[in-house]
Amino acid sequence: MKLPIPLLNRRTFLLCVAWTLATPVVFAATKTADPARFEKAIAAFEAEDKASPPPREATLFYGASNIRLWKSLPQRFGKTKVINRGFGGSQLSDCVHFADRVVIPYAPKTIYLNAGGNDLHAGRTPEEVLADFQAFVTKVRAALPETKISYLSIPTSPSRWSEVEQVRKANQLIADYAKADGKVGFINFFPHLLGADGQPRPELFVADKLHFSEAGYDVVTSCIRWQSAMDGFAKQDATNAPAKGGIVFVGSSSIVKWKSLAQDFPEHKVLNRGFGGSELFDSVNYFDRAVLPHQPRLIVLYAGGNDINAGKTPERVESDFKAFVALVKQKLPQTRVAYISTAGNPARWKQVDQVREANRRIEAITKADPQLAFINVFPHMMGPDGTPKPDIFVEDKLHMNEKGYAIWKEVVGPYLK
Repeated sequence: MKLPIPLLNRRTFLLCVAWTLATPVVFAATKTADPARFEKAIAAFEAEDKASPPPREATLFYGASNIRLWKSLPQRFGKTKVINRGFGGSQLSDCVHFADRVVIPYAPKTIYLNAGGNDLHAGRTPEEVLADFQAFVTKVRAALPETKISYLSIPTSPSRWSEVEQVRKANQLIADYAKADGKVGFINFFPHLLGADGQPRPELFVADKLHFSEAGYDVVTSCIRWQSAMDGFAKQDATNAPAKGGIVFVGSSSIVKWKSLAQDFPEHKVLNRGFGGSELFDSVNYFDRAVLPHQPRLIVLYAGGNDINAGKTPERVESDFKAFVALVKQKLPQTRVAYISTAGNPARWKQVDQVREANRRIEAITKADPQLAFINVFPHMMGPDGTPKPDIFVEDKLHMNEKGYAIWKEVVGPYLK
């Protein structure tokens, strides 16, 4: 015969419920992946180092597969000594574990670390990702207190879009930690990977929809180089916001060095947003920060020479100019764009044919669109022999002196009306 189950009295039942609610629920930490699975890859790095020791005080790129697959890394950073130590599929805990073998021995001047996405994909929490990054910083600082550490934000991708909220949270935790620390850098290229629809831009990824294409690496490179400059502009604007509806000059070092810009055009509201060494793509990538907040009536753009010097083709310069114009038409449809032609100069005269071709292509685009203008400073900078006037450049024979800017003032001025 089945015996009845005795019922709890009301008081006992309520006590049990209260105890349950008051007791914190403890979740076990996700099991850390076994770093031994990368022993072969790390041993290969060590063998490579033994055969050909890497340079000291270099810039080290360290982390998972988007680092490992970055084949164009040395070319993108020019004269900077770079070391690539990416091992695909790695998690931050692996990066901590192997730092004694493929980070600290190099005594790098700077470290860019990109890992964390695989951690989240494996089920680890944003808090665990933060803890592992903090462990990495602690370990490196103990051995290399002068080394600068910057974290490259965890990217989103089409193939892992379902994980995007975890990615956002982990990035925010690390950004907050970096800010509080004051010496750790956080390079946030995440928003640059998204299109106008808020989704990952497909052209930035290869066929697996996970890893970067060269277009994706363009974005990462630009953010590494210029995020600090954009932060500087934002700080200036916060303390002394320029008037909207004026003229924004944007582009590379010939804009940066135009110190007399405001004095040359006192009748106009002009704002200098040049960032030296930049390429045309950088003005595209940072359009939303360097140009858009000021809602200018006119944008004067000078960029393209550094592109040619870096090995980009005139076709690529043309393509990036089209991308810049497309952003203007989308976000500032009433704003005009005036492009200052890439100038010839003694330091890069051997590139003059490519410069002429890039100028020709962009001039053709501007002639077909009344919203655009082409300011051709090139012939005004040439002497009677058809080569650059030697007395309008400073010692580097690349940047202009006051005489050079006096020429630009006369040629550019009429286009500002």
